[in-house]
Amino acid sequence: MPPLERRAVEALTDWTAMAQGAYTTNTIRAWRADWEIFSAYCHRYRAPVLPAAAKTVRDFVFECVGLRKKPATIRRYVATIGRAHRAAGVADPVVAETVKLALKEMGRTVQARQSQARGLVWSEIAQFLEFDVRNLRDIRDRALVAVAYDTICRREELVNLRISDIAESGDGSGSVLIRRSKTDTAGEGATAYLSPLTMRLLGEWLDASRRKSGTLFARVLGNTEAGDVLTAQSVSAVFRKVGKWIGLPKAEWERISGHSCRVGAAQDLLALNVDMASVMQAGRWKDTRMPMRYGEKILASRGAMARAARSQGRA
Repeated sequence: MPPLERRAVEALTDWTAMAQGAYTTNTIRAWRADWEIFSAYCHRYRAPVLPAAAKTVRDFVFECVGLRKKPATIRRYVATIGRAHRAAGVADPVVAETVKLALKEMGRTVQARQSQARGLVWSEIAQFLEFDVRNLRDIRDRALVAVAYDTICRREELVNLRISDIAESGDGSGSVLIRRSKTDTAGEGATAYLSPLTMRLLGEWLDASRRKSGTLFARVLGNTEAGDVLTAQSVSAVFRKVGKWIGLPKAEWERISGHSCRVGAAQDLLALNVDMASVMQAGRWKDTRMPMRYGEKILASRGAMARAARSQGRA
């Protein structure tokens, strides 16, 4: 390994160690995966990895396009490449005009629209809650889905909620402290509402699992015993269970992801004419892009042309 590359790798290793406390585990894991993909590309074509040439990054972009990678994924790869070079203290190839032009060309030739997770709206969740519970896992899943909907939590936030952060109110409702979220890098935390129904379902889960402390949700061993911390990946499986149980077609429930309660809650709020500022506050969004994306069909049905069609007798 050339001396410059060796020093750069050492600097990048030091930065990665320091970044452990500054970024979430999932973020670090995603960066590492992106960097490994780029490194494998460079090794395949015998090109220097660190520092990489701008032409190497440009060629990497077009190879990803040829492999039908999504534009958002490619842009994330490029951002990771730039971050790694800056962390290593070497020239960042991403800022070169050739790379910028490659990304612009990609944007003009590749459709950027991403498929959206299938939302789970309250009418569907309520239908799921009507089923009789059979075991501890069903009791947990009912509480998990209800909390996910009320709090509009991302799945990583959901599995990190703690029992000690639940607070009861006099009317039967409650609240939970979300200690850290994807957009809360300072760790200031946020408080989310829990309905009386959700509090009752949570009480049933905590009583049945005999959990007194630690994370709010846990794995279920067999059908009767609570285990260790529930993983974020398991949340998607629980949400798909909802889709299956209420009889959604396979093509529908396969589109359900760990974000589906978040998507569905945003759609319900917009359908109820809740103002966008309140929707953003409930879901802890920093801008309108994602809630508007989730509710674009609802917003279109209430938009200027929809109102014009109704007033003109075309609806």
